[in-house]
Order: sequence, then C-alpha cells, then structure tokens
Amino acid sequence: MAGNQKQAEQGRSAKATFLQPDVAQVLEAAKSLYADELRPFGRILLKRIRERVVASKAEFEGSSPAFVPDLDSVPLIDPKYLRSVCETCPHIHVEPAEGREYSVTLIGEEGVFVDPCSPLDPYPTKLWKEAAEYFGGLHEEDGRLPSGRYACAQVLLSRDLPFLRGKSLGEVCHIVQLAISQKKIVGYADGHLVPYDRSEECTKERCALRQQPVGSAAGAALPFASWEDLRTGLREILDTSSNPAPGMVTLSNVKRLFR
Repeated sequence: MAGNQKQAEQGRSAKATFLQPDVAQVLEAAKSLYADELRPFGRILLKRIRERVVASKAEFEGSSPAFVPDLDSVPLIDPKYLRSVCETCPHIHVEPAEGREYSVTLIGEEGVFVDPCSPLDPYPTKLWKEAAEYFGGLHEEDGRLPSGRYACAQVLLSRDLPFLRGKSLGEVCHIVQLAISQKKIVGYADGHLVPYDRSEECTKERCALRQQPVGSAAGAALPFASWEDLRTGLREILDTSSNPAPGMVTLSNVKRLFR
C-alpha cells in the first residue's frame, strides 16, 4: 500500500514538472508555424509552444524577445499530453506521420508548407553564390552554428543576411538542408554546423585525396560497435534525452552522443 502511494506521489511530481499548454496555446503555436511555412509536426509544435512561452515571459517583463529563444528556463512538454490536446480539439485535425510522429492541420485554414528535406532546389544561383561567400568568410565563433536545421535557420534569420531577406523560416530550413546535402557550403564538426572547409566531411575528403588517415584514426580509432552495442547505446541515449522532448533525440546528434 505504501509502495503504491509512493509511486502515485512520484507520478504527480513528475507530471508537475511538465508544461501543460491549453488549447488556445496549441492553436496559436500551430498558426505561427503556418506563417513560417512549416508543417506543424508534433516535435516542432512542442518546441514552438515553449518558444512562445519564453517570448510571452520576455514581453511581460518588458524586455525584447530573443529571435532564438533560450528554452532552458521552460519546462518540457509531455508529447502524449500534447497529442491528446490536439486530438480533442475541434479546430484541429491530427494526421499520423512516419513512425510515432504526427502532424496537425487547422480546420478551415489553408497552409503552404516547405518540405525542408526536398532535394529540389528552387533558389536562384545568386543566393547560393552569396551564401558561399558569407560562410567562407566567417570567423570561427560566428561559424559554429546549431547542428539542427531549425535552430540553425533561426540563427541565420536573426543575422538579417541580405540573401535570406524575405525568406520564411521554412524556406531557410530548406536552404540549410541543401547547403549541407548538395552545395557543400556547410557541414558538421564537433556537434555543430560549420563552413564546409572546416567540416569533418571536408577533412575526410582531403585525407582521402592525400591517402592519409583522418586525424587520430591511425592511432586511436574508436572500436567497431556490434548490433548489441548499437541497441544498448540508443536505449541509453533515449532514456536520458529530453531534447526536443522526453525520450526523443535530434537525429543529427545521434552520432556525436553515441561516440
């Protein structure tokens, strides 16, 4: 009996640490994603609600909201709770997506969404030329950007770059993805996006051309992981991860965390 009571108290305590947005907050967050031309997938909706809480707090305190909100001061949102709110709201239609993901549609509102993963490049050559010049001239500190498309796009928009003016957040997310996957303008290094010539991929290409080992690969290479190691490692990462939500981890961070 005492054990059951203790478990119930722990459950109430854990629930109290989560932010529990109401229907109005969820609707406003979804509308803001529509405005940004981003389809409101559950994981993005979680983040946007917390961002809006930060902005509201800054406005209440009389300070200007940051373009890239610091979410550390905001409690997490239980993904199951958020989905339940969406599914019971008469103004929202919930559609299943890949895996356990879902997206929401605002009933009666037309949305134009950019697919950040699309391989199609609708942007002018001039934009890519200016982007390459910009990233190529960045100093080390300014050139260390968040590894996620969404956060990286937010930072770039906050810099009011001429070649991104007039672009939605969704478009800039797409531009970031193309800059990584096709244009070789940026790449990954030490858990960040950096100018391509400082990226791990560029380093590997240079070493391959010179037929040299990469960095410490010759002497202190990491051991090969078995399938069991992989399963165990992923379980540990998911058990301890809370970004972007409890039990979830951004795909671009998996390799770094597994190492």
